[in-house]
Amino acid sequence: MSTDMRKDIQKTELLVQVARLYYEHNFSQNDIAKKVNLSRPYISKLLNEAKRMGIVKIEIRDPIMTESRVERQIRKYFGLNKVIVVPKVDDVSPLQQVGEAAARYLDSIIKSGDVIGFSWGETVYECAKALRKREDLKNIVAVQMCGGISNIKRNVYVAEISKEFVVMLNSASYILPFPAIVDNEQVKSVIENEHTMQEVLKYAEQVNIAIVTMGKFGGQCALARAGYLKAEEMEQLSQRGAVGDVCTHIINSEGEICDAHLDSRTVAVPYDRIKGMETRIGIAIGESKVESILGALKGGAVNVFVTNEVTAEAMKEVCPAIFE
Repeated sequence: MSTDMRKDIQKTELLVQVARLYYEHNFSQNDIAKKVNLSRPYISKLLNEAKRMGIVKIEIRDPIMTESRVERQIRKYFGLNKVIVVPKVDDVSPLQQVGEAAARYLDSIIKSGDVIGFSWGETVYECAKALRKREDLKNIVAVQMCGGISNIKRNVYVAEISKEFVVMLNSASYILPFPAIVDNEQVKSVIENEHTMQEVLKYAEQVNIAIVTMGKFGGQCALARAGYLKAEEMEQLSQRGAVGDVCTHIINSEGEICDAHLDSRTVAVPYDRIKGMETRIGIAIGESKVESILGALKGGAVNVFVTNEVTAEAMKEVCPAIFE
């Protein structure tokens, strides 16, 4: 037996031991940490990994599809299919919380043969990281729906998101190795005729589950920091009512394309095509994203919305009519 195989077996044995102590014998994480001589934070990490690997499966049966009052109000106001508002938990990061909630929802609806379209960024990565291993699924395809960014300090996790889909869902995965925005329509035309883009567009026509986030607009947004949007362009977009982006498509407060000329230079699956996808999961948190969130919801960019209580409260401040 190889050293790597032995380590894998030992790790699995530890995951099972910790899971049994916690879920079957009601040990606290502190008690488990003392018993196996590991730190409590590491025990928490092991329990999360046990869920991701399918060692632990938690099923909550909800025969009447219970939703909170806030979730129901948001869903009805925007005509959505599903809203998930995650409560605050002090020892878990908000982004991790909503990522896990989105991953659980995806796990509940995904089936063999599905084609998943995704945008990039830390929010979508948290969802991908939280996916549990599914050995039962066949012929899953995951495809990146918008061009990426390579010249900013913060990672946008394109490769990592793709890898998680491959590992956890046994999917084929296609990334889009082009910039998010190019200089002119001629360059975009060349890209669209490139075989990699043709393959992505082919699968984009088959996407039935999209996973996106709603990006904020302003000088600190990823597209501006990457240099794709110059200062004068940002000013013009601001004057035209830009509030954020969905899959790198800059939108206004009504969820419509803010600048058709700019959008003609944007390397992404067309916005109208995204809005026509069967299930469109939008994940976003933070007061700075509220205007973008509201625009995306109004414009029908998503029909499943995952956020947290703090963001829902911020939405109430901006648009109290939702909660009347």
